[in-house]
Amino acid sequence: MRFKIFIQTFLALIFALGLTGAALAQGQLTPYEKQKYERNRSTVSIISGGINGTYIRYATDLANILDDLKGNEMRVLPLVGRGGGQNVIDVLFLRGIDMGLTQQDHLSFFKNLDPKLYGDIDRRIRYITKLYNSEYHLVASTNVKKFEDLRGKTVNFWKPWSATDIGSKTIFRLLDIDVKPIYISTAKALQQIKSGEIAATVLLAGAPVPGFAKLKAEDGLHIVPLGQETLTKEQHAKLLNVFLPTKLTSKQYPSIIPEGQVVPSFASGVVLAVYNWKEGSERYKKVARFVDHFFSNFDKLQKPPRHPKWKEVNLAAKIPGWTRFKPAEQWLQNARSGPTKKNRAFATFLKESGRGTISEKEKKALFGKFSEWWATQRQ
Repeated sequence: MRFKIFIQTFLALIFALGLTGAALAQGQLTPYEKQKYERNRSTVSIISGGINGTYIRYATDLANILDDLKGNEMRVLPLVGRGGGQNVIDVLFLRGIDMGLTQQDHLSFFKNLDPKLYGDIDRRIRYITKLYNSEYHLVASTNVKKFEDLRGKTVNFWKPWSATDIGSKTIFRLLDIDVKPIYISTAKALQQIKSGEIAATVLLAGAPVPGFAKLKAEDGLHIVPLGQETLTKEQHAKLLNVFLPTKLTSKQYPSIIPEGQVVPSFASGVVLAVYNWKEGSERYKKVARFVDHFFSNFDKLQKPPRHPKWKEVNLAAKIPGWTRFKPAEQWLQNARSGPTKKNRAFATFLKESGRGTISEKEKKALFGKFSEWWATQRQ
């Protein structure tokens, strides 16, 4: 009985909105208005990171897999951004930004930064899924054996408000080590380390980082270990409260990590964050459509030539301190109850509607609307 009411509710809604048959295919809009509506209805934006980073690789992978090249059902716009911290600000305040990649520790960072401005950030931002872990890389000359050796020295933090910048400030604060941060490109920083102008450069990014993987043993640089052997017990415990322990391997960096050896470090989880749009709004509905396309095609993202870290992703993984975007949570609940439930519901809807035979084009368009609505319903 409840399922029948469920179907009848959608049936009434879809007829009320004039979304069946010819009205769905043609509508009452002019061709220009229809094209403008369809393009905006199906397009979502993702603010990511620099052109050489892992953020942009993930965003472009989503576009390559999800873009509907034959129609207007889905289009993903990957945008080059400044990184994790700036992406939080962009999702909160910048017009036209639907989603952004950031780090899971950034909510607490912004709350502590300015409680008046960001005190309710956990209600204004939601997450769709955790993606992968970004490993912390600190590259310096081989005479720098541990982080303590950098006290009072100049270290490149890449870009202001980036995940690297925020992560580095957090790590050095927890270690109680004062350094002099500067903000330049990684390539320039590596040259300045070799010339002795600065002491080190850092990146919080998914390993392997291409710029570091290209380093050679004769460059005289290495990744400085950040682990129990180079930290006090108190320092190590403080980092564990915020970050995840990890290891960088010789497979990732064969020229600067000897075969069979590892370098201890810490990592931070990357989050696909979304503004908490008002339920039922156009922005809410189109991100719900994105969630359905993303999760339904997730297996394709784990195959070559997509970034290898897609294999680390668990869509259902929970992130402490974050609340999942409602359509994403409901999609996962539906998936647990059976992958064909939506298809069966759509078949029942067609039967209940009394529409009779409709064209494949009409059926596809109608199924798109049904999927959009389905993703927003409690099951």
